Amino acid sequence: MVWNVQGAGSRNFITVLKDLVRIHQPNVLTLVETHMGGEQAVMIASILGYGYDGHSRVDALGFSGGIWVYWKSNRVNVSPSLKHNQHITMEISRVGAMPWYFSAIYASPNPMKKKELWEELKNISMSHDKPWLIAGDFNDTRFPSERNKSCHETNRRSLFNNWVEDMDLLEVEFSGASHTWARGKSLETRQSARLDRALCNEQWALRFEQASMRHLTAVH
Repeated sequence: MVWNVQGAGSRNFITVLKDLVRIHQPNVLTLVETHMGGEQAVMIASILGYGYDGHSRVDALGFSGGIWVYWKSNRVNVSPSLKHNQHITMEISRVGAMPWYFSAIYASPNPMKKKELWEELKNISMSHDKPWLIAGDFNDTRFPSERNKSCHETNRRSLFNNWVEDMDLLEVEFSGASHTWARGKSLETRQSARLDRALCNEQWALRFEQASMRHLTAVH
């Protein structure tokens, strides 16, 4: 499960997180855009319980970013291999199964910093041939349908598409709401977009050919 939490400091967040974990029971839980430092991440690890005894993170820079990953070590083997302020890349497998790579993403809205992320992930892709899933908040869209009319397009879309094509990545099929981010309470101010997604290489798609993603209903 990957949740773009847009801040992990409120009491409501803790309550909702515990409910989501109880209902969906993910073996690996990733929180992105936490806006918080390590003390809160450690506290959440203790609150979660439910066997989440594995934990890795990159903390927010000021009030920007933050990626926290928790996992059940009796269900999955997770070995974080690379940490960057915009991603954590790890080797992951169910106990006894062949490993694959997973990158949890929070891409900076800053175009220059985002370019650094694209280049780093491209270098990672050249260093291995394992199945690879990349998921999280990319802070960009690929197609016009992924933004509503009030949410203006940027010229970064072509750069994102070029990167996806250069990496030979595939979209993981999803169900649920077509847009994953929104703000504004009235029809006049409402903006929405699909900023969160999962991409994979061909090896991952072949190994997990029945895989799909579900966009859960936004809460709080």
